[in-house]
Amino acid sequence: MIDRERQPRDSGWTYVFASVIPSGDAVLSASQWRSGPVRVTSALEDAEYPDGIGGGPQWHISISAMGKRPKEHHVRRALRAFGMVSAEEDNHHPGVARHFWMPVDPAHRVECQCKTDEDVIVDPDGYEWTNPKPESGEECRGCEFEKMRGKPCPIHRAAEAP
Repeated sequence: MIDRERQPRDSGWTYVFASVIPSGDAVLSASQWRSGPVRVTSALEDAEYPDGIGGGPQWHISISAMGKRPKEHHVRRALRAFGMVSAEEDNHHPGVARHFWMPVDPAHRVECQCKTDEDVIVDPDGYEWTNPKPESGEECRGCEFEKMRGKPCPIHRAAEAP
């Protein structure tokens, strides 16, 4: 049985800390690692499967670089180190980290349905994230991210700019 998050397989990564997770949270285990400017948060989470058929344990790593979006070579190195090369990139916020998911059960390793059910937003630098369609009644994830992090929603704040 899988009961831990992915950890780096090669040298050059420094353990930063293991997250303390409140009971009831979907995160089953997590840790954070650093290599040069790259920071990776690795978790094992109980989440909805990307095919929308139930849910179960999935590995999730988020990759950032000194508080910014990582460069492609940073992403490739982190994916190799954490054994996540075949993971799907699935970003649900406009933030700085890039998120990669892989269900533990290979039968559920398909493209996330959110990419067809939701709007795909492409930022000027090419970063893609998904957002609920306005008619869904769900909150805009850019606005949700603004409340969490204080960074302006790129959809609604951009529309307000002069």
